[in-house]
Amino acid sequence: MTELDVNSMEEQHPHRGAWLREIVFGLNDGLVTTLVFVMVVSNVASSHLVLIALGEVIAGGISMALGGYLSADTAVNIRDYRIATERLEIQNEPDEERAELRDIYSRKGFRGGLLDRVVDHLTEDEDRWLHAMVTDELGVVDETERHPVVQGLLVGASFIAGGIIPVIPFLIPIAYQQVWAYVLTALTAVVFGGLKARYTLKSPMRSGLEFFIIVTLGSLAGVIVGAILHAA
Repeated sequence: MTELDVNSMEEQHPHRGAWLREIVFGLNDGLVTTLVFVMVVSNVASSHLVLIALGEVIAGGISMALGGYLSADTAVNIRDYRIATERLEIQNEPDEERAELRDIYSRKGFRGGLLDRVVDHLTEDEDRWLHAMVTDELGVVDETERHPVVQGLLVGASFIAGGIIPVIPFLIPIAYQQVWAYVLTALTAVVFGGLKARYTLKSPMRSGLEFFIIVTLGSLAGVIVGAILHAA
């Protein structure tokens, strides 16, 4: 691959988009949950549907934000504990840790004198040694992730944004409100899926279609379950 090819690839797939995980999770949940809610409830009780749906969206957004925070905070606590444990092992069991590091780089293809020099270089400084163990043994690539509060807010805000979409047709006096709720939800899934492709190796069409199928299947399953429970 030439230098031009590498630069072109970097431009097409920039090293950004880590925030997409929380956005996609919250948006998908908001779209599906609220669409199923308005589909089922509008058949049973249409009065005050908008207020009930908006209340569900806000409550769901708060719940998702808190859940996103707790999940991210737990992941950070586990990561920090594992890193602290690795530091203690380096301080108290240096021979075993050095052997582990040597084995790791041996499996990467380093041999002989080169392997010795690499291991010596990494282990002559404790912070450098720890970083090597954290990266190569624990698989932690980025130790400076977003704060759990930020991740929780991303999930909650995305849920609310996605949840408002299926409610919009019920704010307007139009016919076939349920149909329009689904259409808006599907369009949102396709458009966002296409935008998401900028940060992945998938094409916009494939990414949008994938998001559309997931949202549709999730909504269909929810509506079927709601219909069965209502008929029971």
